[in-house]
Amino acid sequence: MKRNFYFRVNFSSQVMNMKKYLTILFLAAQFGIAQSMTVDTLYLPYYSHSPFAYSENNEVIGIEPDIIREYTAWLRDKKKISVYTKYIEYRDFSGFYSEVKTSSRKNIIGMGSVTVLPERAEELDFTTGTIKSVALCITNGHAPELKTKTPAEILKVMGSMSALTITNTSLSNYVNDVKKTYIKDLKISYLSDESKILDKISTSVLSFGFVDAVTFRDYLKNNPNKYFKVQSVMNRLNEEMGFIMPKGSRHKVLFNEFFATFKTTAEYRQILEKHLGTFMAQNMIIQ
Repeated sequence: MKRNFYFRVNFSSQVMNMKKYLTILFLAAQFGIAQSMTVDTLYLPYYSHSPFAYSENNEVIGIEPDIIREYTAWLRDKKKISVYTKYIEYRDFSGFYSEVKTSSRKNIIGMGSVTVLPERAEELDFTTGTIKSVALCITNGHAPELKTKTPAEILKVMGSMSALTITNTSLSNYVNDVKKTYIKDLKISYLSDESKILDKISTSVLSFGFVDAVTFRDYLKNNPNKYFKVQSVMNRLNEEMGFIMPKGSRHKVLFNEFFATFKTTAEYRQILEKHLGTFMAQNMIIQ
């Protein structure tokens, strides 16, 4: 009996020692995983502009936040970089753009449906384009229609009009191009957002402006009785929007690596279709 008791005690001790050993191995493995995972905070200032990036029910949603969530998941799974995201809302584009441009942080990505333009690329970094930029030239519905994009025709139809735009945006660049190329004495007024531009055009046959195609679509849904004309020969269709960051950010290279594959996936198309609808998504998807 004594031998049996000794055997049971000794066997139990071995089992307990084995459990301790396995526990130590497990904790060591977990510690090693934690040690290999870089943890950081990713700051995400955004210009509130539906459906690109905006807040609803205390959550930041839209095309750009959805793409960023896919990107942070890729960082975690492929690069062992775990990031906490911190969103910062801006209601005006200029404040948003200036914040990103002058930030001393290297771990910041700006979401603002920002069109990639050469002059902007000189003062901050862009990611690769994430969505096509489609800007429409809008006049009052009672204005004459531009038949051709020739100096004589543009001067005839729009020469007596004033332009409405938003400062420091691609839309203002398009207006400046019209002034430089076609209407030298064009008068330009600056408003705070695209809805105000459309409000003004709806009441004045002598006003025109460029607005984002998605914004125009949503505005018409909410204002079905307002009458506009799209001057299609003046539309801007060949540019792209990207995320922005201060010069020298490591996220430019990382994001571009991610997006080269992501843009070919069903998930990318589903994000655009969810926020834009199938027809608009087809026209704005990056191939």
